[in-house]
Amino acid sequence: MRFLRAGIPIIITAALVWTLDRPHGTLPALGRLLDPVNGWAANAEPVGKDFTQTSHLNGLLQPVTIWMEDRLVPHVRAQNDHDLYFTQGFIHAYFRLWQMDMETRAAGGNISEVAGEKALKFDRMQRRKGMVFGAEHSVEAMEKEPRTKLVLDAYTDGVNAFIHSLKDRDLPLEYKLMGFKPTEWTNLRSALLMKYMADDLTGYTEDFPHTYLRDRLPKDEFDKLFPEKIPGYKPVIPEGTKFEPRSLPILSVPGIPDSLFAHFGEQPAIAYNDQDDMNGDKKEIEREGIGSNNWAISGKHTQSGAPILCNDPHLGLNLPSLWFEMQLQAPGVNTYGVSLPGDPGIVIGFNDSISWGFTNNYRDVKDFYMIDGIDDQCYNFNGTKHFYRKRMEHIKVKGKPDFIDTLYFTLHGPVIYDERFPDPAHTGKKIAVTWMAHRATNELLALYEMNRAQNYDQFVNGIMNFQCPAQNMLYADRAGNIALWGQGQFINKWKDQGKYVMEGKDSLTLWGQNIPMRENPHVLNPPQGYIASANQAVTDSTYPYWYNGHFLEFRSWEINQALGDSLMKATSGYPGFSDVPNEVWMQKVQNSTYSYLAEHAAPVMQQIMDRLNNRDKDATGKLWDYNLDADSKNATAFQITWSILYANIWKDDFKNVPENLWPTPEVTMQLLLSDTAAKWYDDISTPQKETLSDIVKLSYKQTMDSIEKIKANGLEWYQVKNTTLAHLTKLPAFSYDHLKVGGWGNTINAVKSDHGPSWRMIVEMDKDSIRGLGVYPGGQSGNPGSPYYNTFVDHWVTGNYYNLLFLPNQEKQDASKIKYTWTFN
Repeated sequence: MRFLRAGIPIIITAALVWTLDRPHGTLPALGRLLDPVNGWAANAEPVGKDFTQTSHLNGLLQPVTIWMEDRLVPHVRAQNDHDLYFTQGFIHAYFRLWQMDMETRAAGGNISEVAGEKALKFDRMQRRKGMVFGAEHSVEAMEKEPRTKLVLDAYTDGVNAFIHSLKDRDLPLEYKLMGFKPTEWTNLRSALLMKYMADDLTGYTEDFPHTYLRDRLPKDEFDKLFPEKIPGYKPVIPEGTKFEPRSLPILSVPGIPDSLFAHFGEQPAIAYNDQDDMNGDKKEIEREGIGSNNWAISGKHTQSGAPILCNDPHLGLNLPSLWFEMQLQAPGVNTYGVSLPGDPGIVIGFNDSISWGFTNNYRDVKDFYMIDGIDDQCYNFNGTKHFYRKRMEHIKVKGKPDFIDTLYFTLHGPVIYDERFPDPAHTGKKIAVTWMAHRATNELLALYEMNRAQNYDQFVNGIMNFQCPAQNMLYADRAGNIALWGQGQFINKWKDQGKYVMEGKDSLTLWGQNIPMRENPHVLNPPQGYIASANQAVTDSTYPYWYNGHFLEFRSWEINQALGDSLMKATSGYPGFSDVPNEVWMQKVQNSTYSYLAEHAAPVMQQIMDRLNNRDKDATGKLWDYNLDADSKNATAFQITWSILYANIWKDDFKNVPENLWPTPEVTMQLLLSDTAAKWYDDISTPQKETLSDIVKLSYKQTMDSIEKIKANGLEWYQVKNTTLAHLTKLPAFSYDHLKVGGWGNTINAVKSDHGPSWRMIVEMDKDSIRGLGVYPGGQSGNPGSPYYNTFVDHWVTGNYYNLLFLPNQEKQDASKIKYTWTFN
């Protein structure tokens, strides 16, 4: 008995050790996580940590020096391209390895392996839409080109050099929480990250909703409510620009085009499941847009006489941040800006001669086809039997057997939906997707050449390699030029081709010839003295090729009003153009919370309420300054009222249709301003005939009810919209919510709950010097236990910027500007 009593604690201890040393389901091995030496505590980083070091890195050809300022921005000085990108890969992994790992897992449909069965649907969608398929093609293209092969191989080796140096105690905290370890980096993973960005920027199309709504509405109503271009739009390329003559023929519309489009009819009704939207793979796009802005101003209109380039691409607000700020120097290149952890090069920034920035172009580069399937082996195309090419996808699922999904490939591309993975319209049909990102594109070559370009011609030659995602590429240089290209690879289409889901059995619906990239819309030094893009329609009607897309106009109207009025009239109205430095003016415009929508819609709504309440309609005057400021309660009242009014106008007419498929806020605003007796104001679900006055009154009442319910938590606009920087794990402890920032999708500073300006940059390209300002929401380190994890958040929230330290390309640097020095040999 004595031996039994002695043995029980030993058995219990052994069982406890065994249990804590192993993961269970999606839980990590808690014993390893709580280990005070190798567990989570090892990731705590002291505030005064000295990053200065000298180390040997196997794989470098020559010594590399890295200067880091107090913000932990690295300035890499290498003696050749191989070492430059090897070091960039090492640095990216050093600060952001887990982020790189998870984002490329997400891109390739490998999240279930570490997150479990809850991620299986997402992984299946990623495989089915052709993410890996497209990345494999791009790797082939990049590895055939000598320069990009060198860059990609060196970058991959640098990432792996860091991975191989890690011990268990050094693993980023998230690996310990999730209970897995990093695997080797590959060139394919870098290609997958590029496709992930392409998916984020070109993944949304309106093919499914347009197909459904086209059959549901009379043609004149459909055209009015869903116009290809919003009346009064201000195109990216200024009106009157002379375009290159078209080299391809104008394609005639097929004789019976209606037979070439799929038809969903009234039934089955559109339905949403989980996070599906009409594309089945992305969250609903909020109708007022997520936003991106860029503009350049000619030196003829600046105090210094130097052109200014501004860019603030609006993307998901996450921690770690999407971007990593750095400078890259080697013979033939000296470039500064933001890079994507997981890919080599600088994406948005400047060098010692030029600067550049991007906004999303939103021109449609993704089409869907209903496949006339015969059986599981073949399908009908042009009356002939064609065999599918099959691909077995093995998806690893944590704690479960592998899931095997069979992918079917057609002439149109992969079958994204079928009976085993239904489309959002629940047609029960096989639907394939054709997407420019499936092609063997080499955007890395474009970045490589842009980073080194010394003039406009070299910049243009570089971007000819940028095919997908389509981007509005802005340019300014020290010679005084400004320019913009609506860049990407586009197809010469007949009118309406790809606007709706098409029948895949007819060759008339196939993509035709590529439009030569030199014929993409562009402008150099326009007479108006500035260029601006904000995801609006790209050209006026004189552009010789037909295209469609998902375009947004509110920010474009406001930016063009701000720049055009100030530059052309040289007034002091937005704010004092002539009274303050150009950089300060640009900061104010980038951070503007002025709502074009509120300016135009709020007075109409208020006049109706004044009339209903027998108030003098002229007594109200301007309601407020129409700024959606963080502390504004008026902003909260307006946005809630507008949201409710918008729903009250359309919900009865678009019953069972998700709200993000209704007419846009731009169309709705124009309806309010131009037609107070439109049929859409009548609620067809009631016997009486409602007017605009009726639904405005109802909307105000419902707004008051809503405000009553939420006022306990604060009615300030920032409290209500709750802008959040969420860690990729969604753990609240690693995230920041209720950030005190204003704006919305209808303001230039389009900060929403989880989207906003991911990198604000202002660069003045003077003949004698370059002055840059920038900030992004986050910090250089991806480690939640580091003081550099959230370094820039307060600056970003308050609209402040950092001076960008652009070091000259020379061996010796000004030591007073450098806090840490790494030396690798």
